[in-house]
This record gives sequence, structure tokens and C-alpha cells, in this order.
Amino acid sequence: MSTLGVWFKSLGFAVGGAIAFSINSAIAQIAPDGTLLNNSQVTIQGNFTIIEGGTQSGSNLFHSFKEFSLLTGSTAEFNNAPDIQNIISRVTGKSISHIDGVLKTHGTANLFLINPNGIIFGSNASLDIGGSFVASTASSLNFADGTKFSATDPQVTPLLTVSVPVGLQFGATAAPIRNQSQARVSGVSNPVGLRVKPNKTLALVGGDITLEGGNLTAASGRIELGSVATNSLVSLKPINQGWFLGYENVQNFQNIQLIQRTFNGISISSQVDASNRDGSGGNIQVQGNTVELKGYPVRLRTQTTGAKDGGDLTINARKLIVRDGAAVSTVTRGEGNGGKLTINAYESVEVIGNFTISNIDIIPSGLLSSTTVAGKAGEININTSRLRIQDGGQIATDSTASASVDNSQIIAGKGAGGNLTVNASESVELIGTSKNTNVTSGLIALTNTSGDAGKVTVNTGKLIIRDGAEITVSSQSSKFFFYPQGTANIGKAGDINVTARSIQLENKGKLTSNSESGQGGNITLQVRDLLSMRRNSQISTNSGKSGTGGNGGNIKIDAPNGLIFAVPLNNSDITANAFFGSGGQITINANSLFGFVQRDRADLVKLLNTEKPEELNPSRVPTNDITAFSQENPSLSGSVEINSPDVDPSKSLVELPADVVDASRQIVAGCNAGKTARASFTTTGRGGIESSPTDPLMSDAVLADWISPEAQDKNRADGLQNRVMMQQQKPAQVISQKVKSMTASTQIVEAQGWVVDSNDDVVLVAQAPTVIPHRPALNPASCALRSRE
Repeated sequence: MSTLGVWFKSLGFAVGGAIAFSINSAIAQIAPDGTLLNNSQVTIQGNFTIIEGGTQSGSNLFHSFKEFSLLTGSTAEFNNAPDIQNIISRVTGKSISHIDGVLKTHGTANLFLINPNGIIFGSNASLDIGGSFVASTASSLNFADGTKFSATDPQVTPLLTVSVPVGLQFGATAAPIRNQSQARVSGVSNPVGLRVKPNKTLALVGGDITLEGGNLTAASGRIELGSVATNSLVSLKPINQGWFLGYENVQNFQNIQLIQRTFNGISISSQVDASNRDGSGGNIQVQGNTVELKGYPVRLRTQTTGAKDGGDLTINARKLIVRDGAAVSTVTRGEGNGGKLTINAYESVEVIGNFTISNIDIIPSGLLSSTTVAGKAGEININTSRLRIQDGGQIATDSTASASVDNSQIIAGKGAGGNLTVNASESVELIGTSKNTNVTSGLIALTNTSGDAGKVTVNTGKLIIRDGAEITVSSQSSKFFFYPQGTANIGKAGDINVTARSIQLENKGKLTSNSESGQGGNITLQVRDLLSMRRNSQISTNSGKSGTGGNGGNIKIDAPNGLIFAVPLNNSDITANAFFGSGGQITINANSLFGFVQRDRADLVKLLNTEKPEELNPSRVPTNDITAFSQENPSLSGSVEINSPDVDPSKSLVELPADVVDASRQIVAGCNAGKTARASFTTTGRGGIESSPTDPLMSDAVLADWISPEAQDKNRADGLQNRVMMQQQKPAQVISQKVKSMTASTQIVEAQGWVVDSNDDVVLVAQAPTVIPHRPALNPASCALRSRE
């Protein structure tokens, strides 16, 4: 059992349950401890508890309690003067605080509740205060003049201060805080939970922080979740939105969870929301060891709907986990720009799985930034050692259309998507799709509005994309919206920039920057060691579809000291094609390039036996192809430039003579021709000898079918032609005729024998020589070489 579970069990609370208080103990729920110069006074009037008195020092009002809990349906009202700025309450007894009613203050005073034993907010807990709210399990509140208001070492006559709070000091304990609040307010359809007024701060700072079906709301304000270990000091800095919390003096952290709870068979999710329908979005900061969001619709978000820019959302942790449909997001639905989403998780970030509502409504787990009107979507910045996205999880930034309130029309929008940057020192792994659906795992920047898609930048040691996962920046019409004719003006696809030691694309792994009608985006890959592609993987910047224009984008792969490799016959392609417009430009710089075939439009016309543009797709050919052409217009080809010393292993092959040069000669063992002892030369294994150790390992059958490819002229048909025709289910005689006609003049076969010519040179021949017995044996070629010396 976890430490948190043990802690709650020791207090007699079942997970997800509520505390049952008896009516007879109501008076003792809020009880002063008598430690102040002017003690707190508690008066109970039915369900109302009036808290008066306390010790005032300047604009600070101090209260001290032996116990502080609040029953369901009850209200605790601090009857403070209007000039009070901070109401500071501590609990010096040994019981936790369970709040399941309303905490109320007067005016705009901030409320601090400090209980080092722990705090639980029940499902009915709510706030009715004019200022900020800070709940903490710290041992003391520190002030700018060095004074401490301690809950673990109270003084009978404490020295209180007029200065502002500057820190939360934790001692030998750092107890948990749990929030289950689903409180509602009039005029708002969804539960707000614990809520402060707009432009104020709502902070929970303690040991383990758990939101179990609990909500936090601070419209245009600031939400702080901090989970620290013992002997920590969290700084407090006054700002316009209330308080900014700093963790520069904290050495160790504990865990934060946003999860669901089940009540009467219904799942209740946790939501942390700093959005404002009438203004800018607020800021959210989460600081912990492991931060986990699990389940749909668990949300951590800030959204702006007005002309002002949105707030920022920052998570600092050792490890971040977002799974099963949970999401972290910044959104703009107005003229203002979205805020930044920043993840600093020095060990790892995991985005895993999704939530299925129906076959067409799949909610991926995600880190998201979005715009739907005119504002630019916020940036996403991820800094970690390892990033893993799996089973349909996504990190995405988009510019997307939306429906009007009554769903009567489409609001296309014109805002640009934000940029997505990943810095992962060790690895980035994108794995698979969602179970039983086609939602891909990946890094995504897209637009289906007139705004351009954002840019994706990845800096990592090792990039692995496999099992249908992808990095994609795309420009395409939304499959969920039907645009009135002539109104869909789609923006430009974004760019992909990757810098890595190695890149592995495996089993339909994709790097794509495609556009339906505009310019395809650009892909730039900086690879130190290896780029490998296997099993239908793809790198593409294609543009257009039937009836639309747009030019293909550009692809640059720079691996001057590395290897670019594709497993033969795996149908992994590098393409910069356009349907109606011009093909793009592909530039490859590599030390070695193996396994690819450079093709043009004419090649596909012959191989696929069709002139139909929509069928001229390199993916229909089983080879690994590099193409940059226009499917519709043969005159609008792009360009392919390959700079590599080992670009094509077959260039080193020499066609063998078909005729026997001198069949009467044999090779003997020594230089003395009179001896009768004979030697033999035997070679076994694969059908050929590789020209260099870096040649690809291939089967004998493939080697026997090699032909010499021409550089840039006629169709470079090869022994794979029959495979293409078989895929199209052509009759056997047609396959045979095409293979013979396209390969007869250029076929190269294995050496079947060898002879020594009149100059004593050994020559490999295409036909085995007929050895005439009983002829005098000749000396080996080495003897002739020695005689010349």
C-alpha cells in the first residue's frame, strides 16, 4: 500500500469516503487553542460558525485553533474588518482538518489555512472569499522580517508581524492534502469545486497532493500545486494575481495525482481550470516528484476566449505521466494568443492510451495546444531525458475549426498553430496506435483552417517511431466539419526538424509534412550515425489530392558520417510528390546509402501499367523508393540529389564475358609445370562476393537478379518487376514477357567459371569452361608474375 493510503487508513478514512461526524462533536470541530494575545472567538448559530476576534497586526489577522474541521452543509465565516489583507489561521492540535462545508471571509482578504497534520476537502467543500486561498501542511508561515507563525511550536505570546508572508516552512513532516470537491455555483453548469474569484490564487502546498474527483477553479487567476518533502522551504512572492510560489530551496519532492473516484457507480473526474470565458486564461504551476493524470475527462487546462493572451501552464517534476484519456492543455478561442505549455521532467514524460466514447469519438491522452478563432495557439516545450508516447497518446498543437453555439454554421478560424519543441537527451519513442482504433501515437502539428500549422522540432539521442506512430505536420480539411462550398481555405503545412544520433522508422512509422491543397511542409533531418527504415515506413512531404494544387515540400537528410539504410523489399519510401503541382526537392548527404531505388513518374507508369494519376503512388511498389514528381503533370518533376560515396552497390559490378577465352588451361599447384600434383579452388555460401564489407546482406535470389541501374535516363526496370505484376494479379505469361523485355539487354549473372587467358590473367566467365583432359597442366598465374619480376 502506498504511503498516502497508509496515512489515510491510519486516520480511519476509506479511500474516496467521507468522514462521519456526530452532532455532539460539532462544537469541537472549530476550537481556539488560547495561544494568542487576543484569542479567536467561535460562535455557533445552527449551521453557521462565526469566527471573530484573533490578533491583528497591521493588515494581518492571526487565528490559532486546536482543531479546525467543517461539517457537510455548514459554513464557517471569518468576520474580519474590511482593511484586513491576510487572514492567517493555524492548527496546533494533532487532528487533520476535514472541510466539507463553506469557508467564507469578508472583503478581499486572502485566507491561509495551515495544518501540519493534513487537510481533506470533501465533495461539498467550497470557498466564498474575496482574495486568494492558500492551504498548506507546512509547520510555519515565514514573514519578510524573519518572524515565523508556527503551528508546531506555538508561543503563548507570539511575536506577530505587520510584514508580508514570504515562505512556507516544512519541518519533520510534510502531510498530504486531498481534494474531492465537486461544489457547484449558480450560473455555471459544471462543478467548480474549490473556486476563488477571478485574478486570484488558489494554492495547495503539502506532501502528497491528490485530486480524487476534485476540482480547482481560478478564472484568469493562478493555480499552484506543490508537493514537497520534509524540511522544505517554499517561497511566496506577491503578484497581481495573488501569489507566486518558488521551489528554489526545495531539495526533495513528493507526488501529485489527478485521478477519478467512483460514487454510486458513477466515475467523477478531477479538473484543474484557470480558464475565463470573458477574459484571459490564468496561469497554472505544478511542482512535484511524480505527477500523474489518469482517466477521462481528467483535465489540467487554461483557456482564453477574449482579446487578451492566455496564461502559461508549467509542470516541473521528475516524471510526468498522462494516460487513459487525461489531458494537459492551453487553448485560445478568441483574438488573444494561447499561453505556453512547458514540461520540465528531468527523468521522463509518458503519454499513454486514450478513452473511447464511440467508434468515431476517441479521446487521446495528450499534451495539447489549440486555437479555434484568430489567436495563435500557444507553444509546447518539453524538456526531459526520455519521452514515450504509446497506444494512441498524442502531443499536439493545432489550428482547428469549430461549430457555432447552435451548431448551425462552421467557424473556420484563421489562427496559426503553435510550435512544438522536444528536447530529450536520451530518447524519444513513439509507439503504436490506440487499441481497436486508428488513432496514432505521435507528435502532431496540424491545421484545418486558413492558419498555418505549427513547426515540430525534436532534439534527442535516439528517435524511434514504430507500429503506426508518427511525427506529422499537416494541412487538411477536418473530417468532422462540412465546409460551405468555396469557404475552406486551408493553410500551409508546418515543418519538421529532427537532430539525433539515430533515427529508426519501423513498421509503418512515419515522418510526414503533407498538405491537401497548399504547399507541403519541409523536413530536415540531422543524423549523426544511422537512419533506418523498415516495413512500410515513410518520410514524405506530399501535396494535393485529385482536383487540388500545391507543390511538394522539400526533404533534406544530412548524415555526412552516417548510414542511411532500408531493408530491401520493405516498401519504405522517401517522397516529395505533388498531385497537380510540382514535385519538391530531396537532398540526401550521407556516407552510405543502401536499399533505396530512385524512381520517376515514368518508372511507376511502366511498373504499375497505368497513367491514372491517383494510382501513381510509390507505396504500390514493393521496393524502397525515392521520388519527387507530379502525379498529374509529367513536366513538373521535382529534383533528387544524392551525395554519397556508397550510394549504389551495383555500380561496382562489371558485366562478365559470355564466351570462354581459353578453355584448355587448368590451374596447378606449383610453378613447376612438369609436376602432376593439382590444386583446387572452392567457394561456398551466398551467390556472389560483396564488393565491400559495407554492402547489404541479401539473399542469393536477389543477388542473382541484380541489374545495372542507369543514372537518370530510361526506366530502371529490375528483377522486382515480376513482383509488382504479381501484386496486380497479372497472368503468368504477361509477367514473363515484361520481365524478359525489360531486363534482356542489361541482365548481369553470376560467374560460373574462370580461365587464364594468353597473358596469364585469370578471367571470370559467365559459362563454365569445358576442361579437356590429359593436356599438360599450366603454371598458375603467380608463376608468370614471378617470372616478370
